[in-house]
Amino acid sequence: MWRNPEELPPSCAARNTHRLPGLDYQAAGAGVTFYTDELFPPRAIELLRSVGASVQTASEARLLGQAAEAHAAHALACGLALFTCDRRFLDDAQFPPQHSPVIFVFHFGDGSLQDIRRAFRCLAPVLSGAPLGLTCCKVDARGDSWTEHVHHPDGTHTRICRRLWRGKLQQWTGTVAVTPP
Repeated sequence: MWRNPEELPPSCAARNTHRLPGLDYQAAGAGVTFYTDELFPPRAIELLRSVGASVQTASEARLLGQAAEAHAAHALACGLALFTCDRRFLDDAQFPPQHSPVIFVFHFGDGSLQDIRRAFRCLAPVLSGAPLGLTCCKVDARGDSWTEHVHHPDGTHTRICRRLWRGKLQQWTGTVAVTPP
């Protein structure tokens, strides 16, 4: 069932908020640096920079033509959140949570500025949560919804599904079955 966050019980709301490690949260876009691989569209990079976000590109890091693992390793070593459109980064077998940076995988629809803005709406709730000392977080972001895959230091995994519905943020409160690997 989809519910507005203010309707969730306090214990559920507290459990489902978090901060991403390695990011500065003093202000949205201020002090936060993102790393984009070579598949990330230039139009999306321009939009991030236009709102004050600090963005390092694969070109600036001299990693053009490198394997996906090199991009993940660079972002992890530099404490940057990796922004990509490459869905392989969501594969925990290829990119184990304990050895990966914070990863946002975007699907920008037709690539229009409106679709890019819609997909970026996931950043505010993900970046504004309370700290829980996470090891890793992967976000699968689309224009109408996103799913946060949170891996906690104790080995547990939380999947949080959110969407914007008629201008309001909603969160899925039903049971989510997680299939073991």
